[in-house]
Amino acid sequence: MPEWGSVVGHQGTNICMAEGRRKDQVKICVLGASFDTGNLGVNALAESSIKILLHRWPSAEIVLFGSGRVPANIYLRIGAREVTLPVVPVRFSKDLLLPYHFLRFVLSGVAARVLPWRSARRMVCHRNPYCRALHEADWVADITGGDSFSDIYGMRRFILGFLRKWLVLLYGRRLVMLPQTYGPFNRGISRFLAKYVLNRAEAIYSRDEESIEYLKSILDAEAMARVRFLPDVAFVLDSNEPADLQIQPDDDLRARGSLVVGFNISGLLYNGGYTRTNMFRLKADYCKLVHAVAEMLLRRDDVSLLLVPHVLPGKDMEVESDPAACRRVFDDLSVRYNGRVFLAAGQYNHSQIKHVIGLCDFFIGSRMHACIAALSQGIPAVGLAYSRKFRGVFDAVGGRTWVVDLRSSSEQAVLDAVSRILDERQAATETLRVTVPAVQRRILGMFANGSGGN
Repeated sequence: MPEWGSVVGHQGTNICMAEGRRKDQVKICVLGASFDTGNLGVNALAESSIKILLHRWPSAEIVLFGSGRVPANIYLRIGAREVTLPVVPVRFSKDLLLPYHFLRFVLSGVAARVLPWRSARRMVCHRNPYCRALHEADWVADITGGDSFSDIYGMRRFILGFLRKWLVLLYGRRLVMLPQTYGPFNRGISRFLAKYVLNRAEAIYSRDEESIEYLKSILDAEAMARVRFLPDVAFVLDSNEPADLQIQPDDDLRARGSLVVGFNISGLLYNGGYTRTNMFRLKADYCKLVHAVAEMLLRRDDVSLLLVPHVLPGKDMEVESDPAACRRVFDDLSVRYNGRVFLAAGQYNHSQIKHVIGLCDFFIGSRMHACIAALSQGIPAVGLAYSRKFRGVFDAVGGRTWVVDLRSSSEQAVLDAVSRILDERQAATETLRVTVPAVQRRILGMFANGSGGN
């Protein structure tokens, strides 16, 4: 049996899709969620979405749609339950003969819409097992990686995400937008395509109030009536202790009764974004800033610093690498603060890194889902934000003032805010003790009345 949370597959993999199902069994495709990007936040969203669906429909057949490069099976352990899910990719490659190429889905979808005979429509879609997965779905739950339904990461990512959503509508499937951030859509074509999808969605869940206000500027009253607020689903992610916990150096984090402060450093921000030219228009130099924050913390004699990566990409996406950024900071500081600076080395999945973050007393992060991993365990956190998504997510647990917007904050303002929140951590802990369980109950019950999916 592969490691839990792993994806196993290759060209020609016999993915585990049932040929038939009980009449009372619901079949759901999950779109915009993946376990193979190296971004543990996206992984956390994927597993949490599946957990919510199985909480409401324990016998549901769930397919990860539009994920990965080849058909595969994903193995998960959710609570005491072991789950195997098929992964159905939608490819845009030059190899047009791939049975899961985007154009194959389009041709089958168009044929199913124009053929007058139901038996013919069924035959067209069911000859291809990948098209069948979408055609048989009762509805599709889309989460768009949490924050990728926007053009801030470039038009290519936005367009590919739109085309996958458009396939759902082409096949006449009901589309539910799971809690995510919407916008900004800075280009006219982006706004047009976003409105096209959202006007046809059965339900639109937003994880932050700012997105709801933004949607009011682009959607009409009829569409806005389907918009609802719900916190980020990753608040319900389970934590699992890794079999091989690799903390460097191999010393006691709690030496001298120290206060363990976790610090997630974003490789993407450290490298200036994909353009490497301060793509997100941060006011302070991020590289200098993270060193300054670390130095400020280590000037407190009781602090041990644990550097925690949360995006572990392949070699083709080194610009996003948190481990590389964390390693550079570790190498610089560990010489001068011997025995007080630690690095979460090794490979971890999304639930294992949550366990690592759970070792901390206080947390600082530039990856929002690293912060959520802390907050959801009752650990006070500071969000070093590069987009508006942070504030709304923190606000859900009473932590709106724990977010520092790097786009408008100077280095000194960031240092002052981190110091203030650290000093007030006991009050933050008390707030989280009340708010987090309520948020988790609300998320798990999002489909209790069948809203959006029944």
